[in-house]
Amino acid sequence: MEIEDFFKIYQRSAWDKDASAMIDLYDEHALIFDMWDQGYISNPSEWSKIIIDWLGSLGEEKVKVEFEMVKIHQSGDVGFASALIQFQAISGEGAVLRGMKNRISLGFSKSEHGWKVVHQHTSAPVSSDGLTAILDI
Repeated sequence: MEIEDFFKIYQRSAWDKDASAMIDLYDEHALIFDMWDQGYISNPSEWSKIIIDWLGSLGEEKVKVEFEMVKIHQSGDVGFASALIQFQAISGEGAVLRGMKNRISLGFSKSEHGWKVVHQHTSAPVSSDGLTAILDI
């Protein structure tokens, strides 16, 4: 896998609810700073469970993921990427039910298995009143 492939595979695995394909994007020792619940995950089995639970909880809904402003930098066996990531819940009839946009930063390491995510950080800016997440870029 090349770093560029991460974005296509992530999109496809979310849409197809393919937890195995999504989990395979991550190194077994990946460190994840997530926006939800505990916010910090360093245990690979815990991250796998979160992905499995998320995709398994969707029922008839699908998740459409789109990336914008993707920037990739790599040198040797280390790479970095950043993007805006938009999630939309899509009903069985094709209607958008809800959505959100976050920022994502990814650190990659290259091994004999290709590029894997070793660090992920998602975030959203908060308005100055501290009450509203804002991201209209």
